[in-house]
Amino acid sequence: MKLGKGIPQLPSGNIEATAEFFQIKLGFNVEAIFPDHGHLILTRDDAEIHFWSTENEAHARTIGSDSSCYIRVENVSELYEELKEREAPFRYELTEQPWGMVEMQIDDPYGNAIRFGEPVVK
Repeated sequence: MKLGKGIPQLPSGNIEATAEFFQIKLGFNVEAIFPDHGHLILTRDDAEIHFWSTENEAHARTIGSDSSCYIRVENVSELYEELKEREAPFRYELTEQPWGMVEMQIDDPYGNAIRFGEPVVK
C-alpha cells in the first residue's frame, strides 16, 4: 500500500476569477474547469490544487479566511523573485521560520492562504 500526494480543495467565490489569479499571479496552469459543477483543477509542476464554488463570494471569503495550502518548493528564493515580478499579493515575504523552513505566503482573492516553503539549509 502507498498513499499518493494530498490535494487541497479550497473554496472559491468565482472559479473563473480564481483561475485567472492563479495563472497570472502564481504561474499555475488550468488543467480542468467545470463551471456547471463549480470545480477547478490547477497545477504547477507537481503541485495540484482543486477549488469548489461556494454559494457566493462573501461566503467564499468567510471560509477562505480559515483555509490554507502548503506547497514545498525546491529553491523557494527563485520562486519568490518570480512572484515578486508577477506582483503577487504577499501576506508575508520570504522569511526564515523558527520551525526550520524558509517560507512566504500569498492570499488568493478569497483569503485562502497559499504558503510556499523549503527547509533551511545550514
